[in-house]
Amino acid sequence: MQSMTSIKPCTRDELVPEKDLGRLVSFLRSTLVTHIDTKLLPMDLTSAQYIVVVLLAKESVNTLAGLCEHMVYDRGAMSRLLSRLEEKGLIAKTQCEFDKRSTILCLSEKGKALYPEIMPVVNEVYTQALTGFLESEKKQLMDLLFKAINNLESLPQTASKK
Repeated sequence: MQSMTSIKPCTRDELVPEKDLGRLVSFLRSTLVTHIDTKLLPMDLTSAQYIVVVLLAKESVNTLAGLCEHMVYDRGAMSRLLSRLEEKGLIAKTQCEFDKRSTILCLSEKGKALYPEIMPVVNEVYTQALTGFLESEKKQLMDLLFKAINNLESLPQTASKK
């Protein structure tokens, strides 16, 4: 199996936006995840697990399907992630009283106690990533990322699963 080429050997002048955007965004995401995972290790959390804890704490979503949609995860991977969080005692599952086929997710007391500790640790990584950026550059970065996302969301979705 061929290993994925790293972005590190490249210089900025060698990168072509139309060819290397995905590679650069993927490398940034991977680097962020690695650093977040390292920072969350003392809490026994991963980058994916902390997002679930935060979403449940904010009551943004409370079902497996909602988490899958929000985090762009498939149901199997999310089920495994939720099982690990349940084993750690961070979430609780209850059957929906209106739809017995649905399970409602919420944080356990342990999860609620851990929640306030998570974002300051994660934000340290984001702050480090943005070190040296002017406030105007931070805003510009966010604007440009949103612009790229919106450009793609305006395209028709034609891919079909076979």
